[in-house]
Amino acid sequence: MRRAGIGDDFVQGVERLLTVPTRVVWAGLHGIQADESLYDKAASVAPLVAPQHGFIGRYILNHDKRIYVDKANVLPGDDSHRVHPLPMLTADGAGWAGGDIALVGAWSGDRISMSATVPAGFELLNYDLVPN
Repeated sequence: MRRAGIGDDFVQGVERLLTVPTRVVWAGLHGIQADESLYDKAASVAPLVAPQHGFIGRYILNHDKRIYVDKANVLPGDDSHRVHPLPMLTADGAGWAGGDIALVGAWSGDRISMSATVPAGFELLNYDLVPN
């Protein structure tokens, strides 16, 4: 959650990399397997360097499910913090949260891109995760 806010530099760097549909898994410290997370496995891979200047889109498109999220509609929590949908929707090992939040991890491994427009045939996903 520390790196999951709208406007966070790290998340914006990832957005800049998503100019074409790309499979995305947000690897956190808590993975599916108790002994090793995807984050641990990826630690030995050279990091991608996002361009300093580049496109940061309003819409997060899921090309596999043909749905999208409008970041402008994300509601703030009690502390005025707005959780960015990308890390939440693509989280690896989301089941550790207890499985009561259906959206967390629902897009993990899907082809995702950022866009200023919504393609024909895509439907809006009501993203309603709000931090308390």
